[in-house]
Amino acid sequence: MSDHKLLSAVLRPFFRKGTGARFSLPDCVRDDSRLLCIDAGCLSDVLFHMPLLTAIRRRYPGAVMDFLMPEKHATLVVPSGLARQCLLYKPAQLNLWRPAFAALLRQVQAGDYDLAFLMAHEAQPALEMAALASGAALRFGPSHPQGWPAINFELRASPDSYLGDRLRHAAPLFGFAAADLAPRWPLPMDKLRQMAQQVHFHKPNPRQILVGVDPGADLTGPGWPLETFQAVARALTARIECRVLPLGHPEEREQQARLEVLLSAAPAGLNRDTLLEVVLLLSQCDLFVAGNTDCLHFAVAMGVPAVGLFRADVPGFWRPPAGPRLRLLEPDAEGRLDVDELLAAVEAVAGDRRRAAGATVVAAGPAAAAPEPGSPDAGGAPIGTPPAGARDAAQP
Repeated sequence: MSDHKLLSAVLRPFFRKGTGARFSLPDCVRDDSRLLCIDAGCLSDVLFHMPLLTAIRRRYPGAVMDFLMPEKHATLVVPSGLARQCLLYKPAQLNLWRPAFAALLRQVQAGDYDLAFLMAHEAQPALEMAALASGAALRFGPSHPQGWPAINFELRASPDSYLGDRLRHAAPLFGFAAADLAPRWPLPMDKLRQMAQQVHFHKPNPRQILVGVDPGADLTGPGWPLETFQAVARALTARIECRVLPLGHPEEREQQARLEVLLSAAPAGLNRDTLLEVVLLLSQCDLFVAGNTDCLHFAVAMGVPAVGLFRADVPGFWRPPAGPRLRLLEPDAEGRLDVDELLAAVEAVAGDRRRAAGATVVAAGPAAAAPEPGSPDAGGAPIGTPPAGARDAAQP
């Protein structure tokens, strides 16, 4: 017997209500519904579910939403205005055999919920049990062979379909049109205005566009070397009036600080110590360059012009479809890019913002201090190969 089924038997008293409850579609959500939104720890998964939750909030303002979540996401979820309360858990509490897990189930059970949304794309045995313990009749979550009875509403989709688009297929089952699910994170307007003012103060030249780069770890593997982003920044600043700012998850602030040392003119004084500040600042960027990171998916959702640097082996479900605001490039194994390909992608997604700001493209020539042929910044040459000694200098 698997741990999942054994624990289900041992903890059966927590699950009686959930296993016996029934639901009907599409009228399962009402103005008096109580929803439990379960964050499994992947910020992108929460982002991908946010359009459905905000649509429910707009149509059913009286519905109660509680979040069961790790503490690291609280600074972003709380200001969204969706959560009545946030129940915080620590990773150790998800150990199925510890008393702390039973205490977590009791806390969830007391909420008397009608619906539970497990915001994950992979099996989460402990949190699936929490969904069942909530007493919710409808328990939405990832599809896998061991999911039932904890998960009784599975969303099945092509393995190559982008995770950020999958909830649109489920929208009609909840009484919504796909167009009702706007892909955006709800941000407080007063905080947005404050961040816009900060950007204006610390980047006073309106002709310069703000370029964010995220050197963080990839969601499915190692991130690109810092030299890749250093070379990208060098190529952009040599040709476009811009300021380049390392921007990513606060937990990876050390990696961003190392990149900032390698850049010559990163804007100073812009706060990005919390997830909320990071997303607010990301919303003000004119261009964002990153690998397969949470911030890249936030940029896509918010319509920020973005260039994604994806390895060839990144699964299709992590690849957002290319569009007017997005291009995906595949550097080689060492993180090198063709500069012409990069600049073409940047112009395709952010050319209108560059023109609106009045930022000029610097022509190659003596006045522009053009790089030597074959150098990392030379047109048509690969970028991302560090000069001698640069790789060692970038190490901690």
